[in-house]
Amino acid sequence: MPKFVRTVVILFCAIAASTAQDVQTAAKSATPEPQTAQSANADANDPREELAKMRTLLGQMQRNVAFVSAGDTPLKHQFELEIEMWQLVLRDMEKELNSRHTVPAK
Repeated sequence: MPKFVRTVVILFCAIAASTAQDVQTAAKSATPEPQTAQSANADANDPREELAKMRTLLGQMQRNVAFVSAGDTPLKHQFELEIEMWQLVLRDMEKELNSRHTVPAK
């Protein structure tokens, strides 16, 4: 069991480090543009941007699961199941967003 906990901690640390590097790289490469308080609030609450961030994190999870172990272990299988679950959740969220933004014709 300690090996399982250690592997989970390492995986989450790798995800956090990868996310931090992506954020730093994006911050360095982005050109600063002045934003009003209203546009900054709109960006923070935009569900499409949140969905894009979640998809980015899901991609990182998929890349990191390859480093768990070489074979089909219970830990790797658990991570694969969690990735699949998040794919389903994100797909459903995207469908809901698309249906919410589609105005029915009268």
